Amino acid sequence: MSLYFKNSYGFTLIELLVSIGIISIILTVVVLNQSTYNDSAALTNLADEISSTISQAQAYGVGVKGLSGGFNASYGIVFNLSSGLNTTYLNFADLNGDKIYNGNWPCNISECLSTVNITRGNFIKEICIVRSNNTEQCNVAQRTDISFARPNTEAQIKFFNSGGNQVGASNDKGARIRLQSPRGFIRSVTVYTTGQISVQ
Repeated sequence: MSLYFKNSYGFTLIELLVSIGIISIILTVVVLNQSTYNDSAALTNLADEISSTISQAQAYGVGVKGLSGGFNASYGIVFNLSSGLNTTYLNFADLNGDKIYNGNWPCNISECLSTVNITRGNFIKEICIVRSNNTEQCNVAQRTDISFARPNTEAQIKFFNSGGNQVGASNDKGARIRLQSPRGFIRSVTVYTTGQISVQ
């Protein structure tokens, strides 16, 4: 009688180590891809949120949302690339009709409606002027104010350089706000003077 069994059931130590190695590689790939997906999704959500906020300002401006001072205010949003401010943006009501936000950061005067903080390491990378010939000029504007006033759905877009002086031409087509994630993904929100808002 033979004590040797031809059919042995179970794993050898080498088979077990190879199986664990394969599972470890698969899990590493899944976790890395999930992190990349989360980063990209957070940036996409930010772009959509900004687009929605601009649309809300447009609706308030056209719909004449009332304030304590009456019904003649235009509504808008302002982006600023100054040190430490590229992770926030403001919603404002233009009470004096000059189509810009007159105040400091953070909100401290009556024109400011709210400050929105950008989270998850995302930030505003640059503000670009969309020219009438469909070219872009970036790194010129440090700040842009986008406002809407009744009865038009058109956007009033003002650009300012780091010295606070207005830049851009009267026939500029729009503003592009480029957003960046910690991993370097880029999304942008473009607001055209016609009132169209686009997310790329």
